[in-house]
Amino acid sequence: MSIDGIWVLEIAGVFGWERLSTVFLEKGRYLGGGPVFFTQGKYVVKKNKATFDLQITKHKSRDRTVVYGEIRKQFSTQMKANIKKDKIVGTMRLVGAKSTAEKYHVRLIKKSDLPKISK
Repeated sequence: MSIDGIWVLEIAGVFGWERLSTVFLEKGRYLGGGPVFFTQGKYVVKKNKATFDLQITKHKSRDRTVVYGEIRKQFSTQMKANIKKDKIVGTMRLVGAKSTAEKYHVRLIKKSDLPKISK
């Protein structure tokens, strides 16, 4: 099963689903970005399940961003999710947490196929 495409990453928050970034998935490669963070990593799909190993970097220096109860400029996360057609739903956790970090509920919603780029 291929999940290549352009997606929106959302996290479940106090006021419902909040958009975090635009994500580009292609052949096991994950690239994403938003106003505060950019993300790069890889993913593996097995049947209707996906595992994502991601490195997230904060690029906006003035914000004091707390993620998983910790202040970090760079961190690694792992997401495990179920694939349901044009939606990928799962949980994301901090790798190497200093605290007992909880898992966040996240989802990816497909917005488009990747454009074909002529050579």
